[in-house]
Amino acid sequence: MFEILSSSIDKAVGFLGSLGYAGVFWASLLDRLTIFLIPAEIILPAFGILVGQGKFSFWPVMVWVTLGNFFGNLALYFIFMKGGRPFLERYGKYFLITQHELGHLDRLFLKYGDKIVFWGYVLPSSRSVIPIPAGISRMNLSKFSLFTFLGSMPLNFLYVYVGFKADDYIQKLLTYFEKFNYILAVLLIVLVIWYIYRHKTKRHLTHD
Repeated sequence: MFEILSSSIDKAVGFLGSLGYAGVFWASLLDRLTIFLIPAEIILPAFGILVGQGKFSFWPVMVWVTLGNFFGNLALYFIFMKGGRPFLERYGKYFLITQHELGHLDRLFLKYGDKIVFWGYVLPSSRSVIPIPAGISRMNLSKFSLFTFLGSMPLNFLYVYVGFKADDYIQKLLTYFEKFNYILAVLLIVLVIWYIYRHKTKRHLTHD
């Protein structure tokens, strides 16, 4: 997996370098809007490598990355607020999602939405999907925007900086990122299994 990731970054450097700062914005926006299809773990270190090569400057890259991420996340929020919520209200029962679960989600984001959004963007494995439950729960737009902006910056900065320091750090840090993502993926699978178990045993009906 690591070899594939490193090879993909090398290919991305050649392509993204020809697009200029407009390419930084659009690639960052599509990274968020396509969820997993254009991974930040590839394009953001690629921008950092281009900074190290002198083709881009660090802070303009960070500005355009931040703006692209922000508008991509905002678009996802509105898509799932306008379309995802009505879809789940009508067809959610086929995916084990009922009005009961939607109510829990609404209360969760009403009470802890700022923390969920902020820390969701800080964690690599969850940052792609955070706008989805936020939109479905119709989280307050101002709060979502603020904590999306603040929460996205640390990991964006880290990925770009890793690319900038590619010769010294990229292999070691990408290996750590990969292991961390595996741990989070396992935890997510455990939560999904627990969720299905509660529905099969009807335990979700005994608690509010």
